[in-house]
Amino acid sequence: DLRGLGSQRTLVLINGRRLMPGDVSSSAADLNFIPASMVKRVDVLTGGASATYGADAVAGVVNFVMDTNFEGFQVDANYGFYQHSNRNTVTPALLNARTNAGIPGYGYPIGSVSDGGQFDGTVSFGTKFDDDRGHALAYFGYRKANPVVQSRRDYSACTIQNTNARLTNPTRLDPAAPLQCGGSATANNAVIFATSSSDSITSTLASLGNGTITPFTSNRYNFAPLNYFQRPDERYTAGAFVDYEISPALHPYMEFMFMDDQTLAQIAPSGDFGNTLTINCDNPLMSTAQLATICQPNNLIVGSVGTFPLTSTAYPGAFPGTPVPGPVSYIDPTTGATYNKAFFQLLRRNVEGGPRINDLQHTAYRAVLGLKGDLGDAWSYDAYYQYGRMNYSQVYSNEMSVARLTNALDVVDDPRVAGVNPICRATLSGQDPNCLPYNVFTGSPSAGSINYLSGTGFQKGRVSEQVASVMFNGDLGAYGIKSPGATDGVSIAIGGEYRNEYLQLQTDNAFQTGDLTGQGAPTLPIEGSYSVTEFISEIDVPLVQDGIFSNLSLNAGYRYSHYKISNGRTFNTDTFKVGVDFAPIKDIRFRAAYNRAVRAPNIQELFSAQFVGLDGSTDPCSGFVISATDYGCLAQGLAIGQRVTGNPAAQYNGLLGGEPTLNPEKAITKTAGVVIQPSMVPGLSLSVDWYDIKITDAIQGYGADAILSACVNDTTATSVSPACPLIQRNAAGSLWLTSDGKVIDLPHNVGGFRTRGIEFNGNYSHEIGGLGTLSLNIVGTMLDKYEIDNGLTEIYDCAGYFGPTCGGPAPKWRHKLRVSMNTKMGIGVSAQWRYFGAVDVEYKNASSSLSGNYYDYSSRIGSQSYFDLSLTANVGKSLQWRLGVNNLLDKEPPLVTSGSGGFGASACASTVCNGNTYPGTYDALGRYIYTGVTLTF
Repeated sequence: DLRGLGSQRTLVLINGRRLMPGDVSSSAADLNFIPASMVKRVDVLTGGASATYGADAVAGVVNFVMDTNFEGFQVDANYGFYQHSNRNTVTPALLNARTNAGIPGYGYPIGSVSDGGQFDGTVSFGTKFDDDRGHALAYFGYRKANPVVQSRRDYSACTIQNTNARLTNPTRLDPAAPLQCGGSATANNAVIFATSSSDSITSTLASLGNGTITPFTSNRYNFAPLNYFQRPDERYTAGAFVDYEISPALHPYMEFMFMDDQTLAQIAPSGDFGNTLTINCDNPLMSTAQLATICQPNNLIVGSVGTFPLTSTAYPGAFPGTPVPGPVSYIDPTTGATYNKAFFQLLRRNVEGGPRINDLQHTAYRAVLGLKGDLGDAWSYDAYYQYGRMNYSQVYSNEMSVARLTNALDVVDDPRVAGVNPICRATLSGQDPNCLPYNVFTGSPSAGSINYLSGTGFQKGRVSEQVASVMFNGDLGAYGIKSPGATDGVSIAIGGEYRNEYLQLQTDNAFQTGDLTGQGAPTLPIEGSYSVTEFISEIDVPLVQDGIFSNLSLNAGYRYSHYKISNGRTFNTDTFKVGVDFAPIKDIRFRAAYNRAVRAPNIQELFSAQFVGLDGSTDPCSGFVISATDYGCLAQGLAIGQRVTGNPAAQYNGLLGGEPTLNPEKAITKTAGVVIQPSMVPGLSLSVDWYDIKITDAIQGYGADAILSACVNDTTATSVSPACPLIQRNAAGSLWLTSDGKVIDLPHNVGGFRTRGIEFNGNYSHEIGGLGTLSLNIVGTMLDKYEIDNGLTEIYDCAGYFGPTCGGPAPKWRHKLRVSMNTKMGIGVSAQWRYFGAVDVEYKNASSSLSGNYYDYSSRIGSQSYFDLSLTANVGKSLQWRLGVNNLLDKEPPLVTSGSGGFGASACASTVCNGNTYPGTYDALGRYIYTGVTLTF
């Protein structure tokens, strides 16, 4: 993810050739595919490289160069694990408060824990043959990682939230509001139904007990402990690289790489998340008290589904029934008896069924067949065909079925048996003989009903990539084409490339119908492809060499691309680059480049199925009674006097997925830098590079929070913001209770990004007598600007901020500083300092797109420093032993909150925040201790 512009804008190569996409939902390459022990070096080209390498290289290119010339037999084995001493001062008190209130599931670990063990081993063999004309390399690798659940760390044993404490002005939250352990409203037995109050209809949230129905108490379910910090993972890799020189003009080569990776994702148990909306009033499982309350006249549903009258004060349910008194209107298909139905939105966690498990498997392989060689003294060529494929499968188990829940809650007394014998109406009618009653009214549901309700979903898919390429490189100096001031001639490269990408995803009936309660909207099958034919040209012109200047040269490149989409669309793009390299003396070199880059929509952005998922953290129309001046809320279909309940977990629905009408985005990249290698200080090199990248017509969604904010802030009594039609509330005005309440947040070609900064790189090495070599290295980045234009609201700058809209922390300064000492006895010691500058929550940003109320606790993450230590020892000529520890001081990660149910104000960006912190930025699991050996013959 170079420059923070997203992995879709960073191109990954192996030996200069593309690595195919690693998943059906993302164009990002899967680095699990690459065996670490076989990597010779990693080349990073930043500043835009689309003219050289094609689309996806807007931010740059990362090229993994494999050690294909290795000779001998090598065994490389590594093992590491995490160790942490639980000593947090914030969460234990919050967890104790829940436990003392009699709420189960809020325990936490004490003292030292060790977990997350990882083993990685690779065996490789390389040899020359046929008088050194050929070379072959083969490898096999295995890796296994054990899981780490959030219950193993005290700071992640529950989700930290703020309370809804308010100041005197009820529209302002108290910035110093105390913290609490959050959780899900889908806990034990909770139910929403409608009651009458004067002449209006209001809502009631109640708790179901053993034959009782009582006012709801905030008995939230703690969903955090079962979530993974580190998922269990098992990976196999294998591959071979072979080349053979028949003659200087004919040098065939082959590459083959394979990977099979299986991992399990685990989250809290499934449940009825308000998926079922009615209950039959002839249900024998309801007690007299429950029946009288739930089946009161104002909660009955007459006949068929209608539209809830939003002129009344809507209840926070989701069923669009008309709750008015009426006659019995439903007929039992078996007995012919009539009965009523009542509005009954159940929120019950399936704690008896255990956690949800998502078994993910990725099997990938990549093959390259090529031919290269010299065509005389001036020309050479390289032609190859590459095929890469990733096969994907997903088995999502321990979910609950909506259809089966509907049947299992519709319980009647079996008329064929004397006494009260509850039976599913579907069983009695023969519709579903396997149905067993789901008793949420008295006692606990039976094990048989839990097994009956369990649902499993299956998906499988594949992504394939084909590349055919031919390049010719010419040294025109052989024809006398060169500058009078240069010793080297003009060199050029011309060629063409064809690339085809294909995506297919198949889903079973459970996914296609949206039958799994915790999955939101249906996941539909998809299929699509595109192909691109390209012409490539580059030129390098040395102007002065070893003359009045040490060096002055120009370089340029141009690429023309023609795209053809499987839906019949076609479009063309062109990219170019110009650069200059100037060294007045050998010690100093200046470089600058100007690039026009493009990024065509990738196959996932074009064809990914549209689905309802979590997208956004706030609902600005929730938590208060809508008034006549809340124009933006009224424009969304809400009514005066209505009160919308916010999500206690600060999570809201958005319609996400692909958009087949997308066009390419464009980028202008400017870079300038200086490299200093003073001859008077041997071993010292310094570089400073400035970059400025601006992307327009960006492929992005507006963002759910931005859409809601724009609608509320930009709507007046006389005009409605264009964002308002993108908000689709359900019949009760909710954006989270059911999947028909959502914000449409599909990608468009809108707005853009601009990032600007300076990068520093310094190296120094020095011999210290007969002891050995002391080395210092520093890599630092100063982020000056990271502006985002979502095409809807005011442009905002995320440099130095974090949050639901900006995403993970983007400190203005970060660096790595390493000091190493390698002795002549074969002993090496290395210490590293990793530093991340302070960041503020995005609500402090002056832009109207981000500015808002915020809580004190997680409004700022201070600077973070981590220290690593490693030791290497060469034992003889064949064995190297390694020992090290990262995060030597076992520093805890900085914690952020998930806001509150009434206000939101989450500091936790849902896509990159996990366990109350940002594991992609900070060390989330404590101290990592590792050792390894490399044995070479």
